[in-house]
Amino acid sequence: MKKIKYLILAVLGIGFLASCEKDFDNPVLNVNNTKAPVMNMGFTEMVLDTSMAADSITFNWDAVEYDVTNTAAPTYRLQMKHADSSEFIELASTIETYYKTTVEDFNNVLLGEGFPTNEPLNIELRVFTFITPDAPSTEVYSQVSTVAFTAYDPPEPPPSSTPKLWVPGDYQGWSPADAPNVYSPADNGIYEGYVYFPPGGTFEFKFTSDPNWDNTNYGNGGDGVLDTDPGAGNLTVPGEGTYYFTVNVDELTWSHEVRNFALIGTFNDWSGDEPLTWDADNQVFTITMDFDAAAEFKWRANGAWDINLGINDPDDGTLVQGGANIVIEEAGNYTVNLNLYNEVPTYELIKN
Repeated sequence: MKKIKYLILAVLGIGFLASCEKDFDNPVLNVNNTKAPVMNMGFTEMVLDTSMAADSITFNWDAVEYDVTNTAAPTYRLQMKHADSSEFIELASTIETYYKTTVEDFNNVLLGEGFPTNEPLNIELRVFTFITPDAPSTEVYSQVSTVAFTAYDPPEPPPSSTPKLWVPGDYQGWSPADAPNVYSPADNGIYEGYVYFPPGGTFEFKFTSDPNWDNTNYGNGGDGVLDTDPGAGNLTVPGEGTYYFTVNVDELTWSHEVRNFALIGTFNDWSGDEPLTWDADNQVFTITMDFDAAAEFKWRANGAWDINLGINDPDDGTLVQGGANIVIEEAGNYTVNLNLYNEVPTYELIKN
């Protein structure tokens, strides 16, 4: 009987040790013992100004304290809202206990939310913390900290010194002032640029030297030839599409090339083209879709790689022929905009 008794005790002892080891590897969090993070801004008001646009603003908070130690690093999501609003928006997601941005970028956030300028605005800030997104028991909020920010109106960008022509036509109501441009960066009389012609209409247009009809206008002088006679007929393209124009005002010649862009990337194994939609209000090509983390993409024209647009180095929002792929760091739903109407094509990536 003693051997049986000892065996039972040994088995119970092994079970006890296994139980202890399991508790150590998988600690149980008591949320009642959690010490929430604390906003620690160091100031209660700030007047933003264009002269300090490049200066930094740092949002600080004290770390969360859970009653267990062997856990993953917590994630902090800095959130803000107008004091009169009920909805917080996310400013940043980080594992650090601070978020650093510039005055200009933060001012743009305030403007993007439609907040007024040149008057104090009470902004409420808080930090939302968790260990893993699928563990609600680890979620905790800091107290709300209020800072009176005064936003500013961004300065008007200086007018481009690059010579340009305007491209009014039937597709946009024959209004030179509202027409897209073609540009001559080298100021050598050769102008280049993109124009999108939507379906319908006559596909007729002209080039003008100014945003009006009062100066030099370039009409049809024959196949590939321009005529500056006020009575010259209209130029035309074959139909709907995005056209890349080359205009030589010294030799009075012009040409066009169809460049219909689409999105291509890891989301379709670089083997297909996702069509873009023309946003007439904002005059950009756009697409909204889901991307995996670390997804890459760029734009190419006409289903081939002869013309492909990627990011500049360093990435400044402009696009260059044969540039690098754009990388999506965080999975999610994004809107991607392609703007061909600038002097240099640009892009915008918006997380929805």
